Amino acid sequence: MSGHKNWFSEWYQDIFREASNIAMSHALTALSNMIGEIEMEPPTVSVIPRAKFLHELASKGITNSFVVMFDITEGLSGLTILQFPKESAKALVMTLLGMDPGDEGIDEMGRSAIMEIGNILISVYTDILAKLIEEPVSLSPPKPAESLYDVEKELSRPDLRDVTEVIMFKTRFYQKDTGIESLFYLVPTKDAFDKLVGKLEAQVKDVEPEIPPEETIEPGEEVSESRVEEVPESTPEEAPEKSTEEAQKTPAVDSEPTINEKTEG
Repeated sequence: MSGHKNWFSEWYQDIFREASNIAMSHALTALSNMIGEIEMEPPTVSVIPRAKFLHELASKGITNSFVVMFDITEGLSGLTILQFPKESAKALVMTLLGMDPGDEGIDEMGRSAIMEIGNILISVYTDILAKLIEEPVSLSPPKPAESLYDVEKELSRPDLRDVTEVIMFKTRFYQKDTGIESLFYLVPTKDAFDKLVGKLEAQVKDVEPEIPPEETIEPGEEVSESRVEEVPESTPEEAPEKSTEEAQKTPAVDSEPTINEKTEG
């Protein structure tokens, strides 16, 4: 894949923020109804290499965290992964069930409770993607990931084998003094990545003002004479020639007046 550097431009970040704010407003209401009043941050977005993506997953603890995978079935193609890191997953279980999972990990009841929150966030992320590509986006039912091997097995699929870049969405929400982080990874096929970048470029082109090249002057640039419009010198208007008839009616006037030499006295 190529062209991902464009994702860090201010134009693209504005598009992400706009799409995220709309989707997050719905999630904030739904999550508040489930776990009480919360504050939520719009997701940050970054493109990371495949190796760093696997390191991020492992460093935040797959065994004692909550990780589920989804195939993209409409709009794009590829794989998506939702992760609540270890500490965030434990905080969610405490909030939802009032019990500390301890070092034994999250049991089936805890995973089911977290999945309720996960369903809301999954709908948020798919809404964001749908707004970015201006098409509906659908995901398959979730597939649990118990270890890094489960993720690597999915990445070995023929359509994902050559994927080198992963798009990472990171979101945090807070309840009282508890901060909960969720990570959503989009592992797109090459065609899906190119489609997403192409859609973003089209949206940027629609809003970016076009400046004619001849009107663009860089700071410190000398203005050439060819770019300065010359103003023609004004010339007195020539008096219209009189017609023959008008000339006959107009008495001739000598250029110098005659002086009567005859004086009195």
